[in-house]
Amino acid sequence: MNFFLQRVKIEKINLQDRIFCFSFPKRDSFLLESIQKFGLLQPPLLLTSEDSYKIVAGEGRILALKKLAYEEIPALILPPSTSPLLALLLSLESNLFRNLNLLEKAEFFKRAKLYFSIKELLKLLPKLGFTEAYHWLEFLENVNALEEKFKLLILEEKLNPQILALFNSLDKNSQEEFLKVLESLKLSFSEQREVLQKLVDYKKRKDLPNLVPLELKEALQEEDFNKRRGEFFKKLKELFFPTYVQSIKKIEPICQKFKQEGIEIIFSPYLEKRELEIRFKVKNLEDLEKRVNFLKKENLEPIFID
Repeated sequence: MNFFLQRVKIEKINLQDRIFCFSFPKRDSFLLESIQKFGLLQPPLLLTSEDSYKIVAGEGRILALKKLAYEEIPALILPPSTSPLLALLLSLESNLFRNLNLLEKAEFFKRAKLYFSIKELLKLLPKLGFTEAYHWLEFLENVNALEEKFKLLILEEKLNPQILALFNSLDKNSQEEFLKVLESLKLSFSEQREVLQKLVDYKKRKDLPNLVPLELKEALQEEDFNKRRGEFFKKLKELFFPTYVQSIKKIEPICQKFKQEGIEIIFSPYLEKRELEIRFKVKNLEDLEKRVNFLKKENLEPIFID
């Protein structure tokens, strides 16, 4: 590799051109203390570009040095004949010593698309921790399509990256509505997937103008967090499974009556099967006879509501 060590004025470095930089967020704040204590241990890598330099590796170090009022720094200089493709690969290799976060992987992918074919991009995926599969290219596209505030939620592990394809299909208003639900209820990743899918399906089914129906918005007004969550999920189920909810209301008294006799009734999750399981424990034959006699005279037909 043809490069040489040279002292460079920071004012000559183009800090706005991030074509080879993909740190998210920028790393200067992480490096300030280290550079204050020990100085610059590894020179950044720059690419000669007309009358300035582009950063290939070491953006965080350069920004930290600038904050510390350095005017001139040592740097490794690549010649202007260096191809952008090679410079980007050098940038990636220089960052693989640390665990890149998902946003950084997506940022690298966005830049790599400018220089690599689809087949070449697939070959690069293992370096980012993915398998060579097209769906990961689509996944990274969805990460890059996010607004900044949603990217920060992913960085903070508050937004499930696996829902991004569906999330990005929403209009901005619907995205904001879902964000309010997520923050108000502190939804887990699995809850985010469930709630978003149900809200999108219900919106399509009812041809609603908004993602979150009025009934659910009212539930979010509850001040107590636990009550708010309970009321929201209860109303979501009522909206999404109205027939099931009505059936459960009719079945509950029967189940309660059987429970008082020490008998548990178990049926399919959404009553999709016309069959049920009856479970009880007995200590002796007298207990068994008592349970059997109770079952003989009780009518379970109301459970099988069409």
